[in-house]
Amino acid sequence: MESANDSSSPQQQQQQQQQQQQQQQQQGEEAFELNLETVSAEEERGCSEFFLGRANKTPERYMRIRNHMVQQWQAIRPQYLTKIKARKELHNCGDVNAIGRVHAFLEASNIINVDAVRARQPPVRKRRAASPKDELAAGGTVIEHNVIERWADDAHSDSSSASDESGSDANRRGKRMQPRRGRRRRRIRRRRSSADYSDGGGGSDKGEYARWVSTNGGNSEFRLVPCHPFGGDTPAPFTVTVTAAALALMDLHAHLMYTEIIGLLGGQYDEEHRALHIEVAFPCRNVSSSTTECEMDPASEVDARRAFGATDRCVVGWFHSHPTFDAMPSVRDMHNQRAYQDLCRSNGSEPFVGLIVSPPGTHTHHADPSMYGVSDISAFYVTTVDGASDVPFAVPYTVRDSDRIPDGLIESMEQLIHTHATMAHRADLSKRFRRNEAMTALEKLVISMRSHWDTDVRQQWDDDVSLHIRPLIQKYFRR
Repeated sequence: MESANDSSSPQQQQQQQQQQQQQQQQQGEEAFELNLETVSAEEERGCSEFFLGRANKTPERYMRIRNHMVQQWQAIRPQYLTKIKARKELHNCGDVNAIGRVHAFLEASNIINVDAVRARQPPVRKRRAASPKDELAAGGTVIEHNVIERWADDAHSDSSSASDESGSDANRRGKRMQPRRGRRRRRIRRRRSSADYSDGGGGSDKGEYARWVSTNGGNSEFRLVPCHPFGGDTPAPFTVTVTAAALALMDLHAHLMYTEIIGLLGGQYDEEHRALHIEVAFPCRNVSSSTTECEMDPASEVDARRAFGATDRCVVGWFHSHPTFDAMPSVRDMHNQRAYQDLCRSNGSEPFVGLIVSPPGTHTHHADPSMYGVSDISAFYVTTVDGASDVPFAVPYTVRDSDRIPDGLIESMEQLIHTHATMAHRADLSKRFRRNEAMTALEKLVISMRSHWDTDVRQQWDDDVSLHIRPLIQKYFRR
């Protein structure tokens, strides 16, 4: 009997130790109390987007979201609090992605869902194949991906899983569901021309605007929407100028990745003359990115604002790329633009524009040989017209001439190249721009960046590119 007790003693001791550890862990969790009346420094770092001085993302709104989630978790504990449940009864608190990031932060910080019990997941329903009726139900012009012959590598198709720019797994905050592998490639179908949706295109303006904005169908948030031109009853509310340096940096950034890139634009607004001056571009990091969407890292946004503030500039716009399709906004781009316009105004009068860079460019087959290889860079703005909200308008801009290459531009480009040199979805610029043509993607990039500069500066630009930019790209962006 004695030997039997001795032999079982180590197991009992191990069980007692495990029980003590569990009790200590539970006591530690119970002892941790979040102060619902204040915000800690860790919260400011983890949810920095609410502490940037934005009108619609304030510390008070963060506290409201956080406190609501904590109370929801306490009410259903130990059941798992999903993001959908956390958003219930949470009205007028901004976009769902920002609320989801707060949920992810609280969960990672062991404030909610500690040792939670997850409900069994329902079976996945099979989705039926799209039919011509679906396309007709979408209404208007249904423009989806692969509009332009792909300049990017086929291995990086729309079915690629979302990842951040560092190439790490995207199973983290900000991940969005991506199309499954093996899915059929999408194609363009034009039901109407974009001219049908311009002023004077026939029918009531309100009906055209409302139908175009409210159309729904398969993959509606990724559907491309042709922009209306300003004029007639809707005059342009402001003018826009962009420096060649900003255009060249955006162009380079868009060519370095097969996935979408994103960044902010700094400059100034002359309220007296209603003139928006875009002076610099600041490439930002992505939380997640694919060939159809990207999401800006809030910490990178903070860096951009600091850089702009150091030179007496403010955020006047944002930019992103469309690696494989036209430089016109998608439904999601329009919603993001509306959010930016509302968030980035200090007194409600400053304009905020979105720029889209399409490396393939629709000018590549243009009759004008001088436009071959030049990227499309379009600007847009959303507004409310005749009761229809988020109506996109094309914003014409002029390139501000410069008699020299600005100080620091080449260094910024070198840094951008080094930053993207090890990323998983970096582009292979040594490949042909198009399969049946001799021009490489690098040669196309050089042509496109050169087109932004005045003829008096191009020789200096060519020398700088040959000496600094081209060798780095040849070293890091070929496989």
